[in-house]
Amino acid sequence: METWNISKKLKIELLKKSGNIEDNSRRILFILRNLGPQRFTNLVKYSNLSRSTVSKYLNLHRKNKNIEQRLITDKTTNKQYRSYVITEKGFEKLGETPLKLKDEVFIVNELKENVRKLENLINFYKVINVEDPFIIHIVRIISKIGDNFFELQQDRDLYLSLFYIFYNSILGQGALARKYWHLDEKNTQKFAGYKIDLDQFCIIHKVSKEAINYLARVKLIKDDFGFYLIKREKNDFYFHEEDLLGTTTLRLIKDKLIDEIINLQEGIYDMIYDLDIMAEEITLQLKEMGLIWDAIQEQFQLLVLNLIIKNAIEMGFLDIEREKLMEGVAKSKKLPLSKEGNILQEAILNSSKLELNFNILTLATSYN
Repeated sequence: METWNISKKLKIELLKKSGNIEDNSRRILFILRNLGPQRFTNLVKYSNLSRSTVSKYLNLHRKNKNIEQRLITDKTTNKQYRSYVITEKGFEKLGETPLKLKDEVFIVNELKENVRKLENLINFYKVINVEDPFIIHIVRIISKIGDNFFELQQDRDLYLSLFYIFYNSILGQGALARKYWHLDEKNTQKFAGYKIDLDQFCIIHKVSKEAINYLARVKLIKDDFGFYLIKREKNDFYFHEEDLLGTTTLRLIKDKLIDEIINLQEGIYDMIYDLDIMAEEITLQLKEMGLIWDAIQEQFQLLVLNLIIKNAIEMGFLDIEREKLMEGVAKSKKLPLSKEGNILQEAILNSSKLELNFNILTLATSYN
């Protein structure tokens, strides 16, 4: 058995959460569940507990058969070590009751503070007659972004860029869809349609196209902020990792990859490793849930495909099942249909350095 390989960002997030778990016994199970097999010294380091405390709970868990020791291969050194591994009984024990975190009160206070910081943004949206449910939705997502957002210059260009993003959100075309109104030269309210492109938006709100283009299509479309963008000709379609579409999509991708690991590990895999089919299946599930609609389904598949490969790399597929992943990438007919997918395919097949923003999907010219 081998050690796990997860991204540095994910590891930091998991360790931060484990440090907030009050029950030391469950903290150790959480680490083994999410970071994989660990040696004693690493458990002491990751848990921030004393050696005697870690030893105490390890002995208790072994007695109750929540964990066991196995021989693990370290991928970096290729050496083998005796490490602690969580068992099926340990999984059940960890999931018996919700994890109680030390900072639950802090999280609530932090949310209140973030809302206070957004008072100028809220007042601005009220002035331009944005409806309250829409404002609440924006504030809820921005509050989850946290400090990264407040490091940006808080001004009219930023607020309008966010409004452009949320107005053109994929979910916004359904649950949040609404008529778009603006004031004409005589200050009379006129109906401007159900969806507007970037040029129309800038004319209506008297804001520079360069500002919105930079903030809404470049600056905010990064992992730091959690927004995703599909660009199709003059139309932009957004979602956020913390909205219903984002959380569902990322969960389905993770679940699918975990199923693949189990199938490959147990030798019960009897299908062609087809990444295109995986993307199609996940996107079809999202459509059946009512989170995306027919007209955007094929384009959304291309973004899902890129995210499948990104998550596969972070989960260690290039180390554990390199040949299978390379085969799937090589055979993919959908990757070349987007600018980012084409770059991704060439980088992996040529084993070159991968520098790609996975939060953006730009359709290839031939596909538009």
